[in-house]
Amino acid sequence: MKEKIFEPFKVKDIVFLAIISAVTLCTCAVMPLVASLQTVVFGIAQVVTGLQISVFFAIGLMKIRKPGALFIMALLTGLFQLLMAPPMFFSNIVVGLLIELLVILVFRGYKKDSAIFLAVLLYNPLSLPFNFLYNYLFGREAMAAVATRAPWVTVGMSLAVLAISALGAWIGIKISRELKKSGAMKK
Repeated sequence: MKEKIFEPFKVKDIVFLAIISAVTLCTCAVMPLVASLQTVVFGIAQVVTGLQISVFFAIGLMKIRKPGALFIMALLTGLFQLLMAPPMFFSNIVVGLLIELLVILVFRGYKKDSAIFLAVLLYNPLSLPFNFLYNYLFGREAMAAVATRAPWVTVGMSLAVLAISALGAWIGIKISRELKKSGAMKK
């Protein structure tokens, strides 16, 4: 008998993912403080928001283990970011779709914690090339030039984003396991 990959979302699933997305956005309030540095330091926005995004997205996926859950969180956070910066919305949508496709092809969903870890680990680092590409194609040369001006800084910041995302994914999974053990988070 074939295992079902796609399960329908319930209203409570969408509400939980919306709450996680809202909390994620609130914790990313530090980003405007470094916005002016984006034309100087490549990936600074992802470094200062990477931990909280990873922690909360991991918690969201640990509770709602359905394909499409990451995309819903990416879409909801992206809709709020659309008002501030269209590149962030563009990046969220593309990265969310790519990661969902990868998780479905490799893991057949989020049933395994390793699928959640990989998805959350890749979410922020994959936004780096998409933000660069968007800025390069649509006229924000100053931001795109930052990545090519000092390649060693770009590599270092990309590795920092990867490390912070890995730490956040691990912390989010660990918190979720403890919440499930204590009965505070039900399936």
